[in-house]
This record gives sequence, structure tokens and C-alpha cells, in this order.
Amino acid sequence: MAEPDSSNPGDGVDFARLSQDLYAQWESAVTAWWDTVLDSPDVLRASGDALGRLARARKQYEQAVDDNLTRLHLPTRSDLVRLTRIATLLEHRLVRFEDQLLEMQDKLAALEREALQARVDAAEARLEHREEMAALQARLDALQERIDALEQSATRPARRRRRKADDSDTDTRDGDQR
Repeated sequence: MAEPDSSNPGDGVDFARLSQDLYAQWESAVTAWWDTVLDSPDVLRASGDALGRLARARKQYEQAVDDNLTRLHLPTRSDLVRLTRIATLLEHRLVRFEDQLLEMQDKLAALEREALQARVDAAEARLEHREEMAALQARLDALQERIDALEQSATRPARRRRRKADDSDTDTRDGDQR
């Protein structure tokens, strides 16, 4: 068997390390170039001019779109923004009104409970007064009966006396006539 030839130029070379070294050299060269380019006042001025032209072109485009939408009687972006703001304000108002309505409903429910309790209390008081009036009426009726009984007993002896007096008068008249 033949022994491997150790005189091969690739023997003993670490290709992974060589690849990493090559990448590190490339990265440092490119980074240095970009640093030089980006720090250049000419590049910065040209970039600023390009961004300015891009912003103006975008503004002109948006203005043209808004003009076309206006001509077509369609809402523009500013119309939608204004409408959204109005809708938000209305939503806040509605929420506030809903809160006030709920508070008023709670107050109304409390007033209804109080009114109902007052009606119940008044009805109970009327029943108590009726019972008291009925008791007083019964006492008055009893007193009236006693008064009537006393009057009747007082008038009977007076009638008897009158009858006796009348009888004696008639007797004396009868006697005088005889």
C-alpha cells in the first residue's frame, strides 16, 4: 500500500480559519469604505437633496390625489381625518351622556323606592287612623246610648209627675163640676 503523499500543498491548512480571516478582512475594508463615503459632505448633501425632492414629490402626489378625489366628489384624506375627529368627539359625548343617563336612572329608581315607601307608610298611617276613628266612633256611640238612656230615664219621671199633676187637675175639675 502506498502512503499518502504529505507533500500536498493543502495539507496542514485550516480552511475554516482561513475563511474567517478572509471575511474579517473584507468586512473591515467595506466598513472603512462606507465610513469614508457616509462621512463625505458631498454624499450627505446629495442624500439630503434626494430626500427633499422625494418629500416634495410625495407632497405633490398627495395633493394631486386629493384634487382628483375632490373633483370626483369623493372624500379626501383630510376629510377622513376631520370625520374621524368628529366621530371621536361624538363618541366621547355619547359616553358622557350614557353615564349621565345611568346616574339619572339610578336616582330615579331611588326616588321611586322612596315614593313607594312613603305611599306604604301613608297607607299604614291611614289604616291606623281609621282604626282609631272606629274606636272613637264606638266610644261616641256608647256615650250617645248612655246619654239617650239617661235622657229617657230623666224624662219618664217628669212625665209621671205631669200625668199625676194632670190627673189631679182633672180630678179637681171633675170634683168642682159635681
